[in-house]
Amino acid sequence: MSTTEAGYSLRRRLLFRTALLLVAVLLLLSIGAWRYARQAADYSYDRLLNSASLSIMEGLLVRNGRVDLDLPYAALEMMQLAPDDKVFYQVRNPQGEWITGYDDLPQPETFEPSEQPFFYDARYRGEPLRFVIQSKRLTEPAVSGWVQVTLGQTLNARRELMVDILYKALLALLGLMLLALAALWFGINRALDPLSLISRTLKQRSAGDTEPLAKTPIQEVSPLVDAINSYHRRLLDNLEAMKTFIADASHQIRTAQSATQAQLDIASQTNDPATLPQRLDNIRQQHLQLTRLTNQLLAHAMVVHRSDTQPLELIDIDALLKQLLTECVLDHAHRDIDFAYHCDLPNCRLPADRVSLREAVRNLLDNAVRYGPDDNQIDLQLVAAANGGVDIIVDDRGPGIPAHLRRQALQRFSRLATDGAGSGLGLTIVQSVAEAHGGDLFLETSPLGGLRARIALPGGST
Repeated sequence: MSTTEAGYSLRRRLLFRTALLLVAVLLLLSIGAWRYARQAADYSYDRLLNSASLSIMEGLLVRNGRVDLDLPYAALEMMQLAPDDKVFYQVRNPQGEWITGYDDLPQPETFEPSEQPFFYDARYRGEPLRFVIQSKRLTEPAVSGWVQVTLGQTLNARRELMVDILYKALLALLGLMLLALAALWFGINRALDPLSLISRTLKQRSAGDTEPLAKTPIQEVSPLVDAINSYHRRLLDNLEAMKTFIADASHQIRTAQSATQAQLDIASQTNDPATLPQRLDNIRQQHLQLTRLTNQLLAHAMVVHRSDTQPLELIDIDALLKQLLTECVLDHAHRDIDFAYHCDLPNCRLPADRVSLREAVRNLLDNAVRYGPDDNQIDLQLVAAANGGVDIIVDDRGPGIPAHLRRQALQRFSRLATDGAGSGLGLTIVQSVAEAHGGDLFLETSPLGGLRARIALPGGST
């Protein structure tokens, strides 16, 4: 099972990633601590080495025209501060000749005598050493020039001091890291407490509890609470609308079934053969009305479902309308109806749901055919709207709908025809499709004298 399927702990993920960051910081600080420990050890023992060389330099004297050395006891005491290290020294006269000490000590490649000590690193007898050269200018009549004292020391004490400093620094850094992780764990738990509270609240709620979640002052959690409450409200609205729709649909279907059953009962009890064809025709009309009602109910459910689940795609509106009008002409070729199509936006492409939009326009065309006269004129138009959108218009020469009844005509199961024909869902379906596309349905008076149904969609042609 993948991580996405199994889920993961946000708490552990935050702690792990922060711990990685702390480890990276610890590594950087450790490098800095190592550099500091090395510099501190070098500084301390370089000062000791320099002090010892100066002490040796103080023991130099000129005797009988020659440079001689009376090794001071203080220099020996200084060297004893690092008992594990070996010390090597050398003294040379102004002519560069060896006077005392070790005559084979390594010398630096480039060196100019001066009053300042000169430090360098070299290997001697298989060990790395730190050396210092201390120079002193003699101005005696018998001897003049630079006298050099070279003093070298192995690095054991330096390394021990560096390791000790580094070890203590790393212990302190590790302790700080552990304290930071503990504080972080506590902080993450406290920060995620509001999410845990929301989870517990939702789990403890009964199925009939419709109250929204309580507001929270936490800025990061407040959008989540608002989103849950918004979704909860939409869900309740959808459930309420579904209950109302099911109740209305059940009533309409039962009414149609009862009417059909009544016609069947009348036909079965009649003794007049002359009235039987009329009775059968009534039964057929009731059956057709029930079939249309069922189809419209299914279409309405499909449109509502697709508006919530189906993503919009870029489709050719012009081609869709031409195809619909062609189908409508073929379906009603036996009637003397004049169909026309007008398009100001050829090859117009808009983001839409092809199935739902097709159902909506087909409903408008069917309504224009059903309620219009035999010599009806139906115009289908695709035009640009003044607000930059696109209008799909169906004009007819039928009876139209009075202005004061147009709002009522958009309600579910509203039948304005005096003969009770229709399901009362056609315009409702069209309006639902228009709203799902971010538009609306408008009922107006047609220039042809009948009804103009206008679907207003946002966006321009592409």
